[in-house]
Amino acid sequence: MAKQNLRGIVVKGVGGVFNVTAQQGKFVCFAPKKLRYNDLCILIGDEVEFERLHGNKGNIVEVLPRKNKLVRPEVANVDVCFIVVASAPEPDFYLVDKVLVNCFHSAIEPVIVVNKTDLGGKLAEECKVEYGKVCDVLETSAENGNADALVPYINGHVACFAGQSAVGKTSLLNALCPTLAEKTGGLSEKSGRGTHTTRHASLHSVCGGYVVDTCGFSLCDITDIRSDELRLYLDDFVTAAHECKFTSCTHTVEPDCAVKKAALDGTLSKARYDRYLEEYKELVEAERNKY
Repeated sequence: MAKQNLRGIVVKGVGGVFNVTAQQGKFVCFAPKKLRYNDLCILIGDEVEFERLHGNKGNIVEVLPRKNKLVRPEVANVDVCFIVVASAPEPDFYLVDKVLVNCFHSAIEPVIVVNKTDLGGKLAEECKVEYGKVCDVLETSAENGNADALVPYINGHVACFAGQSAVGKTSLLNALCPTLAEKTGGLSEKSGRGTHTTRHASLHSVCGGYVVDTCGFSLCDITDIRSDELRLYLDDFVTAAHECKFTSCTHTVEPDCAVKKAALDGTLSKARYDRYLEEYKELVEAERNKY
């Protein structure tokens, strides 16, 4: 009688060896090159089928269809993305905007997490003004072990941390589950930037769901989106655009643009609109260079 393959979720992968959690337990699985190096390379968060070998060993035979995929961080099947910012290092809102666009494009719920609130400052209030109409904005202090606001978003879901290094992504994970004791880092005294302590993405069972701890990053490219589609992934812009003269208005050079007007009169964030223009130009330039 042929053995029935098992199903599980990839929680870690290094050098072609993958840790897979299944209903039957935890397995160390290997994969043929045709799975690792084609268009369906195995990612953290992938649901896979594998044949069980001796003990807790297995061979992955199939990657099941994904509902989404983030490029950077490179994770599959994510439900929620926690975009972590802090007063130090200085927030990069251009990065935040790009991650937001990628989340909306991939049907992932974005949540902005303002960490290090124990340091004081007005960053949380600024984020609520900038993004309060776009997504939820939470306040946390990993230093004080205060990360409870994240729990309802994790329970029953796969959640991912994204953001610059040293904003406290791993510290928040440790606050949620102290037994993990993941290594954390701080700011480089020389550059004032974060030091990378998370070398490989991994997925942990936390608070009734899974959390992906990912390497920090300072850049995030918008992929698989045309310049004329960018406007469709900013919900508050879409609402304002109903009053634009042209239904295909890109909110850049067209006359009688309601989005431009809203940005000027303060109905929409002028700073976010200016960053949108930069993102739009970046996509236009990439399209020109493509051909």
